[in-house]
Amino acid sequence: MSPEQLAATVDLADGHSARVYSTGEGEPLLLLHGWSLDRRSFAPQRDALAGRYRVLTFDRRGFGESTAPPDLNRELDDIDRILDSLGIERVHLLGVSQAARLALRYAVLRPARLCSLLVQGVVIDGYSPDASAGQDLPLAHYQALARGGDLDTLRKEWLAHPMMSAGIEDPAQRALLARIVADYRALDLTSEAPPIAPPAIDVLAGLPTLSLPILVLTGELETPARKAHAGELVRLAPRAREVMLPGAGHLSNLAAAPAYNQAVLDFLEGAGGDD
Repeated sequence: MSPEQLAATVDLADGHSARVYSTGEGEPLLLLHGWSLDRRSFAPQRDALAGRYRVLTFDRRGFGESTAPPDLNRELDDIDRILDSLGIERVHLLGVSQAARLALRYAVLRPARLCSLLVQGVVIDGYSPDASAGQDLPLAHYQALARGGDLDTLRKEWLAHPMMSAGIEDPAQRALLARIVADYRALDLTSEAPPIAPPAIDVLAGLPTLSLPILVLTGELETPARKAHAGELVRLAPRAREVMLPGAGHLSNLAAAPAYNQAVLDFLEGAGGDD
C-alpha cells in the first residue's frame, strides 16, 4: 500500500487554502466527503483503490482541518483550483451525500473535466421525491443545538441517527466514525455562511445531456428519499447505473467497504480517462 502524502497546498479564491493528499499512482480519483465528516472517512477506499489509482482527498471547507469558512457556493471553484494546481485536466470524481450533490452540479457544469462520476447518497437539485419518502434528518434541530452551544448532544444524536449508523457493524469503522464526528465543529450550522445558491445551470434538466459514465452507489438501508433521488438519476442520465449494497446504509463506503470498493474498481475499469 502506498503511503499518503501531501500533494499540494492549494490557494482558494477567498485567501484560504486546501491541503490535498495523494495516495497511489495512476488515473486521478478525487474523493469528496459528506456533511460533518472529513477526508478520514475515506480510509477504507484510500487503502483499497490506491493500488490502481491516484487517490486524492482533502477536507472540504468548514470541515476537518480546513481553515476555509463553510460556503457551499465556492466549492465548485475549489475543485477547479485543486485540479489546476495539480495539473489534472480530467478526473474521476466521487462525492458522498452533500458532496454528491456538489459533484453532480460539477458534472453538469464541467463535464469535459470528468472521466466519470460516482455518487453515494445523492441529492439532485430540482428534484422533489413523493412526500411519502419523508425527510432525511432534523437539520433545524441540529442547528438549534449547535447555536445553543450543545455540540456534545448534537454529535451524540447524529452518530445515533440511522443515516450515520445503519449497517455499520465493524467496531473499527464505528470507532473511526466516532473520532471524525467528535472533531466536527458545526461551523456550517453556527456561522453566517451564505445560503446555498441555486446552481448556475438546471441540474435536473441537464442530466439527460450527460454522456459520461455514472455509478450510483446505494446502500440497501438507505433512506427512502435518497433512494428516490438515486432512482431518478439512473432514469434520466443515459450512462448511469446503480449498484445496491446489501446490508449497508447511507455510509455504505464504511458499512460495506469491501463490496463498495470492488464496485468502484469494476466501474472505473470501464470508465478510463481515454474513453
